[in-house]
Amino acid sequence: MAWYTRRVESKTEPRAEPGRREKKAWFLGLTDELGKFLIFGETSGASPASALNLYEQSTAVSVPINMVVDAFCVIEPVLQLGENEVMFEHEVLDLLKNPSPHYTRELFFEVMAKNFLITGEAEVVALGLVDRPPLELQPLSPAVVSPVQGPGGIVGSFNVSGNTLPGVYRPDRKGRRVRYFNGALLEFKQIRNFSTRNNSLLRGQSLLVPAAREARQHILGTQHNVSLLEKGGRVSLVFHFEEDMDEDHFEEVKERVRLQYGGATEAGKIGVTAGGKMTLQHLGGTNADMDWANLQLIAQKSVAMQYRVPLPLITDQRQTLNNYREGKLALYDDAVIPLSRRLFRALSDMLLPRFGLDPAKARIVMNQDDVSALVSRRNDELLKRRQIGVEADNEIRGLMGRKGYEGGDVVYKPVNMQPVGKDIFSDNEPAVAG
Repeated sequence: MAWYTRRVESKTEPRAEPGRREKKAWFLGLTDELGKFLIFGETSGASPASALNLYEQSTAVSVPINMVVDAFCVIEPVLQLGENEVMFEHEVLDLLKNPSPHYTRELFFEVMAKNFLITGEAEVVALGLVDRPPLELQPLSPAVVSPVQGPGGIVGSFNVSGNTLPGVYRPDRKGRRVRYFNGALLEFKQIRNFSTRNNSLLRGQSLLVPAAREARQHILGTQHNVSLLEKGGRVSLVFHFEEDMDEDHFEEVKERVRLQYGGATEAGKIGVTAGGKMTLQHLGGTNADMDWANLQLIAQKSVAMQYRVPLPLITDQRQTLNNYREGKLALYDDAVIPLSRRLFRALSDMLLPRFGLDPAKARIVMNQDDVSALVSRRNDELLKRRQIGVEADNEIRGLMGRKGYEGGDVVYKPVNMQPVGKDIFSDNEPAVAG
């Protein structure tokens, strides 16, 4: 509800001097819609705040995102050196296990992944001397980060507001690597995806931008149905006044009716009138006529496809145990593993040099042995490759992330195998002394 107040002069206050303009203060109250706009901005998903708003209000948005993030945040990261060597213990892994007193590893990964999937970017601040291993890692909400464009269209600085590590983070470029610092104890890292704006140099773009209409349709449809149930009725009528009205009166009445009965949140409100001659003509349809169920399903499918979440995991239509099992594998292949590569590669670029490691030769990766579905499929594939018999033991072990052993580079074949075309029954071969 909007309210307006006016500062009134007290009788005890001196009167204004002649010829001097009297000053009055006006305070504008906020409607729910205006408040949401000021807090969350537009609802197209183009800004981080509006994308977060869509996530908060729509299960069509939150369910697929939560499904990907829940699968990602419980996976243990490992350190890969070269192609085959994998380390399960290292200082950088210890930091990720306990990034700060306020975040566990799972919560830290969850915040990063949700920020990235919802808004198209994720921000992290490393605390500690910038030329040494960090002491803590702190995620930031993209909604409190404002990049400032510098020369050449690139980021000149990042302004962070709010209560968590606020300040201005300025660039420091050495060679092809750019780092952003706020003093000697805070390093800022932005992880972003492709954006259609500013050549993707300033901000990432939410995947919800193409699906914003469907997400808002899901939100408004839910609001309409809930409002209908709460108010026990529906106004879908033509208001016809038989008495003549001048144009100003007509516009005033029309605006009052629109404000009182318009919008999804007013569905179900019952109108009551008194006096005058007015007729009402019913024009509205039922929820079935408006096909809300099908529209909601379309919204769910649209958002799920944006995040590459298989539909058998979202809806129960034509769901079987087999396509659900295959859907879980597709979830990792198409969504979880690409997400882990994006986030872990960015963390590698930020953290590994501070631990004396070259990101070109070492990187943080997800431990796929933690995922039973991936392990089962991998073992089936390795068994087939083993049966083909064209790879040595060390090659197979390397595919499993394990070190080789001495003598494991030899490919063994059964001793009874003979070259093609050789007559094993020929007497031309020398006899073996018995």
